[in-house]
Amino acid sequence: MGELMKPMRLLLASQSPRRLHLLQSAGFEVEVQPQNIDESVYVGEKVEDVVLRLAVAKAKAVGTSPLPVIGSDTLVAVDQYILGQPQGESHAMDMLRMLSGRKHQVLTGICVCYQNQTLSRCVVTSVCFRSVSDREIETYLQHNKYMDKAGAYAIQSGASRFITAIQGPIDNVIGLPVCDVSELLRQIMKT
Repeated sequence: MGELMKPMRLLLASQSPRRLHLLQSAGFEVEVQPQNIDESVYVGEKVEDVVLRLAVAKAKAVGTSPLPVIGSDTLVAVDQYILGQPQGESHAMDMLRMLSGRKHQVLTGICVCYQNQTLSRCVVTSVCFRSVSDREIETYLQHNKYMDKAGAYAIQSGASRFITAIQGPIDNVIGLPVCDVSELLRQIMKT
C-alpha cells in the first residue's frame, strides 16, 4: 500500500477566515500571517489591476519564507465602479441597492510567491442579483455579518437568496478561487 501524501504547507498573507477555511477544506495545511498594507485605489486604476497589485503586495510583504506564500484581494465591481467593504450600515444598504436587479463582477487577485518567484492572476466571477426590496436588504443586514465583505454581502449566508445566476467559480465569490491557487502552486513548484 502506498504512503499517504502529507498536505502541502502554505503561508496565507490574510486574516480572512473564509480564505483559511477554503484552503483547509481543499487539504492544505495553512499558517496565517496577515499583512497590513495600504489598500488605496489609485485614480483611474482598473479593478483587475487593483486586486492584482494588492495581492502581490500582501504576498511580498511577508518577506522570505520557506513555504509558498499566498496573497489575495477581492473586490466587487459594477461597471468598473468598485464596491469595497462597507463603512457602516447605511453604506452597506447603498451597496446592496446598487447590486439589486443587476449583474456585477467579483474579482480576486491571487499571488503565489516561492523561492524568489512570483505568479499571479485575476479571477472574475459574474453574479446576477434579482430585484431586492429595501425591506429585504434591511432584514439581511440585521441578521448577517457584512462589514468585512466586499459588496456588503456573503454568498454563503443569507445573500444567496438574492442571486439568480453565477458565471465562474463560486469559491471566488466566497473569498478565494482554490482551483486557481492550486494551479499557480503547481506551476511555481515545477520551476
